[in-house]
Amino acid sequence: MRDALPNASFIGFTGTPRELEDRNTRSVFGDYISIYDIQRAVEDRATVPIYYESRLAKLDLPEELKPKVDEEFEEVTEGEEVERKEKLKTRWAQQDGCTPGL
Repeated sequence: MRDALPNASFIGFTGTPRELEDRNTRSVFGDYISIYDIQRAVEDRATVPIYYESRLAKLDLPEELKPKVDEEFEEVTEGEEVERKEKLKTRWAQQDGCTPGL
């Protein structure tokens, strides 16, 4: 399309902008010209408010698997600064109802 119409303007309408390595809405269509977010839609009464309720899943992880969690965490966060690793560990421990370091 771009080859056939090199001087055309391309506009995309999306409720879910993509930001992946191989697909990125902004890199294809350019910067946003307007953003209509959920807060504005609620204010306009186009939709009802959305309420999120946090729920914790109770995990019963066998003792022999707990060291494996730390190993995989270290593997996934390889190259991250120590401070960032600790923040991630604390964040996910609170989310999952686990204890950091397990």
